Amino acid sequence: MKTFFKWLAGVFTALILFVLVIFLIIMAIIDTEPEIRDNSYVAIQLSGSLPEYIPPDPLSDALTPPPMDLKKVRDVLEKASVDDRINGVVLEIGFLQTGFGTLQELTHLIQHFKESGKPIYAYLDTEITFTADYYVASACDSVFMPPSSNLFITGVSSEVTFYKDFFKKIGVEAEFLHVGQYKNAPDTYTRSDMSDAHRLVLNNLLDQYYTEILATIAENRGIQYKTVEKIVNKQAGMTGNEASLNGLVDANLFLSDIEDKLKSKNRHPHRLSASDYAIIPASSLKIRNKSRIDVIHVSGMIASGSNSDDPVLGQMAGSGSIVNYLERSAQSSVTKAIVLRIDSPGGSAGASEQIWEAIRKAAKKKPVIASISDYGASGAYYIAMAADSIIATKSSLVGSIGIFAGKFNISGLYEKLGLHSEAIKRGRHADIFSLKKSWTREDKKIIKNLITDFYKDFVAKVADSRQLSFEEAEALAQGRVWTGAEAEGNDLIDAHGFFYTAVEAAKQKAGITDDTSVRLVYYPREKSLFSSMFKAAQAQITLINDIKTLNVERVEKSIHRLQNKPMALLPFQLDWQ
Repeated sequence: MKTFFKWLAGVFTALILFVLVIFLIIMAIIDTEPEIRDNSYVAIQLSGSLPEYIPPDPLSDALTPPPMDLKKVRDVLEKASVDDRINGVVLEIGFLQTGFGTLQELTHLIQHFKESGKPIYAYLDTEITFTADYYVASACDSVFMPPSSNLFITGVSSEVTFYKDFFKKIGVEAEFLHVGQYKNAPDTYTRSDMSDAHRLVLNNLLDQYYTEILATIAENRGIQYKTVEKIVNKQAGMTGNEASLNGLVDANLFLSDIEDKLKSKNRHPHRLSASDYAIIPASSLKIRNKSRIDVIHVSGMIASGSNSDDPVLGQMAGSGSIVNYLERSAQSSVTKAIVLRIDSPGGSAGASEQIWEAIRKAAKKKPVIASISDYGASGAYYIAMAADSIIATKSSLVGSIGIFAGKFNISGLYEKLGLHSEAIKRGRHADIFSLKKSWTREDKKIIKNLITDFYKDFVAKVADSRQLSFEEAEALAQGRVWTGAEAEGNDLIDAHGFFYTAVEAAKQKAGITDDTSVRLVYYPREKSLFSSMFKAAQAQITLINDIKTLNVERVEKSIHRLQNKPMALLPFQLDWQ
């Protein structure tokens, strides 16, 4: 077996060297900056999750077009607005699956681009277009779609799946404790239905989002609010032709027809993909070339260690990585301010506290502005409090000031599988986190005291940072989730706004004049494909070995990694179309 793994390691090393050689050859023979012709338009494809920021990966980006993210959309629209070679922009929108904060950011970027006087058109290019897609499209100068495509404007909903009864069938029991009436993140594991507190918060959020969707569409399309509401509740789905008759689209066209509208002096325009145009440096257009502001992204669940992509939990914001970025920015002699761009539902309480402390120290040297995208809740709100000010969209989800901790008892599953274990311990509570037993009353008391202390400290930090009394902060806490609109009214954030709002606030606090176009430097700076390949190979080798040896202990360790930690985490996420 050892010989096999040595052979495998040798083959993998040879593969890495081969890829490196190919990469160097490619970089030597290709021009990484595309030629931009006069009379061009930029085509931006908006679909899928549209993450906040994907770090550059030189090798991967040289081989395939880099995926679109919100940072690239911002950059592309800003450059296109001042580039004389660009006549306009076409947004090809379909199946957007983002949070409402991102949707509002997109509409704001579209409205800002329109100030350039150049046209920006929306093309609904999929067979079926949903509410989120149309919400963004309605902000454009014109909306087009083929006559036989379908448009569904159905509103917003939220579905929550509860696993308690399923766990019972397979012999698993979820044991979780929480502090805060609304801190119901573990409810999906411990309940069979929605609690009253959970239902109250969700209904409140859906009411706000529903009203915002209808009001925005009505304003952007020049239609009465009641008319839009009637379309949503009476018709909901329609063909492109019917959408045109209802005033929701301007014409039933195909993409080639839209290009005709972008003709200049009867010359057919050149199509330029957003991924190609994104490569053009902003400094070549004499923007983003002066004083430096660092943008540090906190995306995904907060955890200890380095930034990573977990196969189960998704994107992880590693406290080690983020603390390192903060320290580098704070010590940099050229960095004038820091924008902390947050899109996180929270996570590990301990990791959140480490980041909070690093932000607090950085803020003593440079202005730090927290900019919240879709989520800045629980542990993510905890870290935002250390910044000089907090800015969020009206629909960002913030707050959720609470804490929970728990574990899974899989002894019933072991019994069903015919597995038996025995434990010998020294220390009354040595097995407090065992997967083979339930918590005793004393165990629960220990955990409850632990998370209660953290909760009180959390609330005290809220009171201190937001200039509230402890009682006022406690009334806003209890794990309750607030929209950005509510949060400003409750003094949990300083202002509504978007990414560029935070940049302007950072400029002001750093003493940078309004007319100075600052250079933005993003962290993480670069993603290494080699590192990803090594990690993937290591994971595959470990997985194969675990399967061959039936390594149940390693499986247990994986479960342990997901539990036994105080968690400051949003109790739910909203997914909608």
